[in-house]
Amino acid sequence: MEKGIVKNNIIALSGEPVSGKGTTVNELIKRLKDSGYSTEQIHIESTGEMFRTYFNSIVDLLKNLDNEEELLNISQRQELKNIFDNQEYRDIFTKTITKLKKEGIDLSDFSIEQANNREDFKEIRKIVDTLIDEGIKKLGKEINREPHPNEIWIIDSRLAFFNIPEAFSVRLTANPDVAGERLFNDKTRGKEDNHYENIEDAKKEREERRIGENKRYLERYGVDLADENNYDLIIDTSYASVPDIAEVILQCQNYYDKGKKFNKKWASPQIFLPLQTERDTIGGINTLDEVVESIKRKGYLPDQSIEVVNVDGLNYIIEGHHRNFAAAYAGKTLIPYNIIAKDDEIIYPYSNTARDRASGITRAYLSGHEWMIAENNKDFSYKKIFPELVSKLEEREGIEH
Repeated sequence: MEKGIVKNNIIALSGEPVSGKGTTVNELIKRLKDSGYSTEQIHIESTGEMFRTYFNSIVDLLKNLDNEEELLNISQRQELKNIFDNQEYRDIFTKTITKLKKEGIDLSDFSIEQANNREDFKEIRKIVDTLIDEGIKKLGKEINREPHPNEIWIIDSRLAFFNIPEAFSVRLTANPDVAGERLFNDKTRGKEDNHYENIEDAKKEREERRIGENKRYLERYGVDLADENNYDLIIDTSYASVPDIAEVILQCQNYYDKGKKFNKKWASPQIFLPLQTERDTIGGINTLDEVVESIKRKGYLPDQSIEVVNVDGLNYIIEGHHRNFAAAYAGKTLIPYNIIAKDDEIIYPYSNTARDRASGITRAYLSGHEWMIAENNKDFSYKKIFPELVSKLEEREGIEH
């Protein structure tokens, strides 16, 4: 750590598109206030808001190029000064405006959507991104110049983990199908997110955006957003409640600050597939009821991960059936997990592969466990979440649809 830098309470929140960062930030604020923090002690910084501020000012300037008095007022905004104080940035900006005028673009009715999507604004977008990243780096150093034990910062930024390496870094992810459905149904977003004819169109654009972001950051900064080593905590928000997401973040951050062990990866009990019978899950040394009561009483401990194998993108439980389904029955929508083998990898210390173990799943295993999850999610069914897998099992076992 850089000399003179101290470690303060900073959460660096990154996330894929439509993974729920905005709603998570709001819930974190609520929970922090409930725990005793005042509004003045909670500091929120969003690079998305910074980007909108820059581009709103750029659009305002373009619309008022022929209004000298208004142009003078707009040019005094700090975000525009940040651009024009740099000769290289100023030249790029002037060149872009000249090009737009030559094309006969009506700048008086120019919108932020146009500015954000036009190819000839690519260099200006790079300038804005650079200024924002430099601002976040500077902010992190300023925060950590001296101790602030009674304050907390939440930095909502794709690259906050990179720009403020001392922060507790969190990554939110989401299943492409779930994210596409969220995007299609969310009418609170800007105009650019409300033009989809169907969920498939929304899903396709969201995936293009996610892939484009990863590529852009890799090319510009040499940083792979998808690299799990970049983060202290990774949460799949697909089937998780917002309160549970915020609770896990704050709980794991507390463990992190105290140097206590906690599991990095969390997801909903719904996505973990059973490889044993319902009777085995209900019984055992600790019955399901006993585990449920323990979770209700103590919560789900961050270091008690279940072990799974991942085959063709699906997670199958190797160790932790009681905990997974007891957590679901107790109303928890997130549990920690650890992938011990993938696809054709050998499962240590056993001799069979992940695919071998996953092939033992049956339709009866799924049917027998559904009620445990449906206790707090009446609409749940494995067929709804994993239609291809269920159809494959039914066909293999000769089950009529």
